[in-house]
Amino acid sequence: MKKREKICFIGPYPPPYGGMALQLKEMVRMLKKEGIEVSFVRTNQEIFKFFKSLKGIRTFVNFLFFLKALFKEVPSSTVLYVLGASNLYFFLCVTPSVFLGKLFKKRVYLNYRGGGPQSFFKRYKPFVSFVMKQTQITVPSEYLKNTIASFLGLESQIIPNISYVDIFPFRQRNFLTHRILCSRNFEKIYNVECVVRAFRIIKDKYNDAILGLVGEGSEIKKIKKLVKELNLEDSTKFYGRLPHKKLPEIYDKYDVFLNGSDVDNFPASIIEAMASGLLVVSTDAGGIPYILEDKKTGFLVKRKDYKSMAEKVISAFENPQNTIEITKRARKYSERFSWENVKKTFFEVVFGELDE
Repeated sequence: MKKREKICFIGPYPPPYGGMALQLKEMVRMLKKEGIEVSFVRTNQEIFKFFKSLKGIRTFVNFLFFLKALFKEVPSSTVLYVLGASNLYFFLCVTPSVFLGKLFKKRVYLNYRGGGPQSFFKRYKPFVSFVMKQTQITVPSEYLKNTIASFLGLESQIIPNISYVDIFPFRQRNFLTHRILCSRNFEKIYNVECVVRAFRIIKDKYNDAILGLVGEGSEIKKIKKLVKELNLEDSTKFYGRLPHKKLPEIYDKYDVFLNGSDVDNFPASIIEAMASGLLVVSTDAGGIPYILEDKKTGFLVKRKDYKSMAEKVISAFENPQNTIEITKRARKYSERFSWENVKKTFFEVVFGELDE
């Protein structure tokens, strides 16, 4: 193992506790345990509270702080590992990181992630392709590997996301209570409305059904209004945004996990639900069919089809034995994303073969 290497991660870091930020935090933590010298530059810089309320100025100030941090950390590193995504983030965070790495003659890896990259690739193909060619591209899923090859003609290597199997203990549900969970933020792309509408149908069938919603976001008022309009206030619990370490106890209180995404790549929440023993019913957005096999490790429905989502849940309640086998297979599948399994791939791709 090349312990003299120093790897600098570049990406968002908690708080807030988004999927990409949690992945960066976990990679830093686990690599330090392996004896690798690690640093990181956060793309969501901690800036003065005064600027946080000024949207356009906030972005500019964050960018200046980010550049300053880059110039401080990049020269002393041997490897840059950039967590990348589309749109403005690509231009303000990915691009300067890549070119600064090349300027200082570092090995640069771009770990591209995020749902719905197709329109971004189409619109900015020449520039995006040029930037990516300066790096070695890694992705967390077969879905993104295929998308990058199809739209940009570039090769990439899969390094799976780390799931937290060790902190999400499996509990076998021999029968399903009518307790349903969704832990996606209230943003348009995650379509929590689909989950709420599906729950209304389930509630009509099972009066004791309960829905738990974990997260925050720009559509929180819209979702709360919908819950009220559908007369679900007494059976819906809003948890707000929770620290990641508190999620296992929440998952343990529920038996079914619903995901209504319209755009997605590799939602860690689905893997966490699988690891915990919940039955997962999800839309087939983006990369989800690459990680959730219909009728084998969960159930898939078309995007926005809340009626089919409700039907799948009701069918699962009526066929508990089939559900037991599905959740067992799902747990086994989730274990491939443990650190011990991801580590081997990461070290081989980034550092070469491990020394014995």
